[in-house]
Amino acid sequence: MTKIINAIDFGIIPGAEAAEKLHLLMQELAGEEGEKQLNFQEGIYYIDADKLPQKSMFITNTVGDNEWEKGEEPHLNRAGILMENISDLTVEGRGARFVLRGRACNAVIRNCRNITLKDVSFDSENPDMHELTVIRRGAFYIDFSVDKYSNLKKDGGVWCFTGKDYTVPVTQGRPAGWIGKVTAGDENRIVRVNHPLTGAFGINMPRNGVLRAHYVVPPRYKQGDVFCLFDVRRKYNGIFIDESENIRLSGVEQNFNYGLAVVCQCSKDVSITGCKCIPRVRYMASVADFVQVCSCRGKVEICGNTFTGSGDDCLNVHGIHFKAVSANGNRLRVAFGHRQTHGFNPFKKGDVLRVIGKNTLLEEGRLTVESARLSDEYSIELTVAENADGIAGKVVENASACPDIDFCDNVVDRVITRGVLATTAGKVRIAGNRFLHTSMHAVLISDDAKSWYESGMVRDVEIRGNYFGACRGYTLMVKPENSVPGFVHENVRFTGNTIDSGGQGGFYLKDCRGVVISGNKIIGKTKKGKFIRADYSMDK
Repeated sequence: MTKIINAIDFGIIPGAEAAEKLHLLMQELAGEEGEKQLNFQEGIYYIDADKLPQKSMFITNTVGDNEWEKGEEPHLNRAGILMENISDLTVEGRGARFVLRGRACNAVIRNCRNITLKDVSFDSENPDMHELTVIRRGAFYIDFSVDKYSNLKKDGGVWCFTGKDYTVPVTQGRPAGWIGKVTAGDENRIVRVNHPLTGAFGINMPRNGVLRAHYVVPPRYKQGDVFCLFDVRRKYNGIFIDESENIRLSGVEQNFNYGLAVVCQCSKDVSITGCKCIPRVRYMASVADFVQVCSCRGKVEICGNTFTGSGDDCLNVHGIHFKAVSANGNRLRVAFGHRQTHGFNPFKKGDVLRVIGKNTLLEEGRLTVESARLSDEYSIELTVAENADGIAGKVVENASACPDIDFCDNVVDRVITRGVLATTAGKVRIAGNRFLHTSMHAVLISDDAKSWYESGMVRDVEIRGNYFGACRGYTLMVKPENSVPGFVHENVRFTGNTIDSGGQGGFYLKDCRGVVISGNKIIGKTKKGKFIRADYSMDK
């Protein structure tokens, strides 16, 4: 029998601050055996971030080693709802809306089994995300209106955005090329540009809510251009699912997060259905990817969702190419290669490793894991069943941590980079989606062992019945980052799709075989295809 638990019985009521009570309730649920259901009342619940406990969390594709600021303790995180070591729980939100005051992850699910989170939404109160809109361009200045949700004040003579836990100069140098721009007249497209105040030699406020930036030669911005300013470091994220199994997100809405909207890391069997990642009052809902899947297992289902306004890919699913640092007999030490991904152990006893040539990206052998130990943040000590001599200098991928992916019946819109980046040997199905206004390739199949170290080869990809509208770049790009020729990817089928991209779109195929492009409808013109060492069949 399912035990019913009501949040109101723990003093968690709409209209009130709930950070500490939520944390205590989740701790109590960790000790409850059997099936249980936690019910919330409909309404708004406020969560003060400074009342949340801080936890060490290593989250893939987030803050890099060289990005931590003075005074910050690396990898220290906090979450509005923190679920750890809980099993057999259904959270019935019933329209509950959690509003975070200050910076934190929306929710974290770690070391959990059989968890359902449904019918809840998350937003942030005055987050460090700001919009400047061009309203006038003079001979030596540009006037920007500041969105009505942002607060401005002078601090030490410098105009700053302010919030509960931040005071940020309006000119703060975000990394070049990472600011989001929504071009006047094309509000559903967002692209990466430099900070709009770059080159300004003076800033003043001629009237309330308007910043005037003075330039020797003003940039050629148009009236109505909107610039989205945000911290790109991804310190806090939306929902982080880590070392968990059978996790379901249903009817969950996120209106803003400081990094990746959903991160699935070292988990098995995850379902994201009927969810929304959409902005409520801004152009962007997520500073980075909407969904990132790293070193997971089983099946990841992402179906029937709406994704609008992201600062990176809608979906990125990949494994990790570990650098083989040393090998001696059946002992092997491997290391993480990218500064934004480390500190966790995705290996289990019995896992099969592919030994990969870092220049060819082709399999050269296999090993079986007998034990795995994280020796420090950056390296893992492995014992394998076979002799590993000669492996040093190559890379290895965990072939047992390559999930099957269903990405179906979603709406993808206003994405600053790619719609789907799929780099996994599991079965990938991309079907029935509407891809709109991606500013890079709609679907990218990559693989590299020298830059991001995101593996690996694909063996079964079906892209069927999708609509691609106003997507820049190629509709399908297959581009492994190998420097020595060879068929890295296989069996990609692009059938029954519609491409309506206004002169963009088309196909780029490199070092792949068994590609089928058939039965598609093309409206207007597309880019001319580019095919490099590709074995494919295509309708003419």
